Amino acid sequence: MTVRFNHPDDIPTYFGPLKIIGGAENEIKKYRQLHAHAGLTPSARGLVAATQVPTHATPNKQPMLSTTKEVKAAYQTNNWSKISQLETQAQNDLQPVYTNITNKGDSAWVKVQASNGQQYYMTWSSKASAWSYTQSITAATDADIAADPNTKYQAVVQYGTFSQTTSIAGIHSYNLGLTTMVVESVVAMILAKTISGFIADGLGFLVAQFAVRLTTAAAELGLESFSFAVPEFLIGAVAGCICFAIIFIGLAYLWNWLNRKYTIRVQVFNWDQNNNWQLTKQSKSNAVNPGKDSNTNQLGISIDKMTDPNSVVYPPGFGPVTSLDSICYYAIIVYENDNTFMEGCSFGIQATCANDSTKGFTYAFQCPRWSDNGQYMQGSVQDPATFLNNAGSHWQSNPKSFNITANGVPVSATIDALQGAPDQLYNVNIHINKSA
Repeated sequence: MTVRFNHPDDIPTYFGPLKIIGGAENEIKKYRQLHAHAGLTPSARGLVAATQVPTHATPNKQPMLSTTKEVKAAYQTNNWSKISQLETQAQNDLQPVYTNITNKGDSAWVKVQASNGQQYYMTWSSKASAWSYTQSITAATDADIAADPNTKYQAVVQYGTFSQTTSIAGIHSYNLGLTTMVVESVVAMILAKTISGFIADGLGFLVAQFAVRLTTAAAELGLESFSFAVPEFLIGAVAGCICFAIIFIGLAYLWNWLNRKYTIRVQVFNWDQNNNWQLTKQSKSNAVNPGKDSNTNQLGISIDKMTDPNSVVYPPGFGPVTSLDSICYYAIIVYENDNTFMEGCSFGIQATCANDSTKGFTYAFQCPRWSDNGQYMQGSVQDPATFLNNAGSHWQSNPKSFNITANGVPVSATIDALQGAPDQLYNVNIHINKSA
């Protein structure tokens, strides 16, 4: 299949009128010239390169699914057959987009301009698209400066994907601290270049490379003084966002990670309309996460409560807004067994409600080598290592769904298969207040 990225006739019909400004490679040259003229690229003027001043790069929002009531019902009822169908369709839609990102890097991206004049970056096929869009750049608040003293401006930039066949959009966003004001499309290009590298890596990525790649991308655009860092306690949250960028909902088979024995994908959906929930800590037994260069057990993931569909920020011109009326924030955590010889793996996760360490739940899962998968959950916040250690006499395999109440809110966990899953890829869906 041939995919074109530079012809106006190929702009997806679900976007409004968009004007193609140019391919990313040419735009990058223009950015370097712009920044050199502004004195932000000293080396281009024969001067000593500016000293890099680090600022924070942090998740702004964990992944959000924006979709139809039909798709929402499939997830909430754990209709694994329908979910599998959706994943296959999404993969077919997005495969050409991700293949071109992997093979072409910068040249896969095109700068477009909406009717309101806003510019951002897109790449697309006939049935899917990905974008990098700067939602806002604002002066740093007192709170921003207290947390990150070098920040003068705060940019919120999102990475999004859309599968037309499934009517599912997936969006997550970051806060990037800036030391000087720049054009919004510059920030979008920095993120597009960064995410492109991780898509090419697959799940073999190193999470520490996120800040490095942001810094490198900024330098390539002529912003040699820009330097980014991720606070240690947010490493787990960044890893979850990168996993989402790589796999969306249906790109599991693009994973280029080592072909190990077992892979478990955990998705935690927050359908709660009143409370944000946090995945705070984890414990692992013979299990590793992608980006394991930082093998921390601190997750630091905050999953926002359900939101009004009308409050979601999309790139200007995005057409399916009126039909995507079901919004849910969620988190993705991936586990694989570390030692693959005759061993499975297990893990425990601690979750809290509204940052209250006394309210929440604890979940554990085991994928043993010679018997069925099992899970266990309680509606209280417990140390995940202790909980995992004590779960041995409580593992439940059948039925595959486990239901509790935590802080007065129903929580359910469902396994898609007990053993023998294709490619040994297992899925666990945890729903918080799915009656919402």
